[in-house]
Amino acid sequence: MLDWRRWNKADRTLCCAFFIFLLALAWHLQARGNPWANGFLFCAEAALVGGIADWFAVTALFRKPLGFPYHTALLPRRRDAFVKASVTMVQKEFFSRSKIFHHIERLHLLPMLLSYLAQQQTKEQALHRADHYLRGALLRQDSARQASVLAQGMRASLGGIAPEQVLCACSRWLRESGRDREGLACLSRILRKRAAAPETREAIEKQLEEYEREKTQETAFGSLFSSLAKAVGLVDLEEAAALMQKRLITLAEELGMQDSPLQEQVLGLFYEQVEILRKEQAFQNFLCDLKGTLLDGLPLEAIIEQLLQNMRTQLASPGEVGSQACIPALRPRLQELLSQEYDRLLALMETNGNLHHTVEHFLYDMLARSALHAQTLVGIIVQDVLSRLTDEQLNRLVYDKVEPDLLWIRMNGSIVGAGIGLLLYLLLLLAQRS
Repeated sequence: MLDWRRWNKADRTLCCAFFIFLLALAWHLQARGNPWANGFLFCAEAALVGGIADWFAVTALFRKPLGFPYHTALLPRRRDAFVKASVTMVQKEFFSRSKIFHHIERLHLLPMLLSYLAQQQTKEQALHRADHYLRGALLRQDSARQASVLAQGMRASLGGIAPEQVLCACSRWLRESGRDREGLACLSRILRKRAAAPETREAIEKQLEEYEREKTQETAFGSLFSSLAKAVGLVDLEEAAALMQKRLITLAEELGMQDSPLQEQVLGLFYEQVEILRKEQAFQNFLCDLKGTLLDGLPLEAIIEQLLQNMRTQLASPGEVGSQACIPALRPRLQELLSQEYDRLLALMETNGNLHHTVEHFLYDMLARSALHAQTLVGIIVQDVLSRLTDEQLNRLVYDKVEPDLLWIRMNGSIVGAGIGLLLYLLLLLAQRS
């Protein structure tokens, strides 16, 4: 038994038109010649015919109504053209170039990227990948070849530096870093220790005795005076040596005192002599010869290769400690350097206008190219999906999207048919009476 509640409104309208036609036919047979009965039957016939015609037309889009084979089941017959048109519609309408670019322009890509990169989790992942990549790149390097290249580069760089530039740079570095005063302080401690040693006093005393002997032996009067002075205790070489040792200790301590007059005097004399040496051609020639000898004689290749081997050993076994750990601070320093460069890159992307524009342009260009490539892929996906559908699935897919409109088309067939039937019947009556 048919369930009336499961029928759509177009089927109900057509069924009502059929029953109304039966009622009109019965009234017409009962009351022949009655113009009202004839008009009612005329309208009912037109409504029924219009409803059946539109039902046939709508049904013929998807299947063969009542098995009629001619120009029916249009969608299954022309599914290839439908699929092609759907692909074109998706690519040209839904994902057109203008719409893609319009939506991309509304995105704030660089702020989104900076916000993502500023997250701690993102930073840790990026640093981990960079550390892993650098470790792998360093471990894959040929140490001997790299050592040879680096040594040649160092020799070329050092060979192009003038000796006077080295002296100026060293002097400036000593002044600015305060290492000159630190050096004098270290020298002061060494000198004080040496001056306070008993051997120093003994050496001074011997020098005084030698000096006294040389002076007293020059004349008989000097020898007599020396003997007389020793006899009465006017000359005590041991006491003089002790006093001189004490003075040396005082001078050594003063040399190490920060900003002391002696320290300033020594530093001034040192830099004055450096400036004099810097201008002397003979000293410059000596430095050039010394530089050439050192560059040619130093085994830079072996030193650099050993350093690279130590780095590779440490990178290959970062957890090793003790005497086997050649460079124990390499991994932490490398990670610290990567972290600093990561933060510096983010700061530059925010503050540097040229870099900001370049990165933003690159992001928009990359996204636009990806979207245009996806436009083609979307068409391929749509074509593949629609091609896999059966005729029934394809009919259901299309019908579900336009079902309300198709139902109203069928209902309009009955409604418009009834109206046209009424109009034609009135025209017939007017023609008969005229």
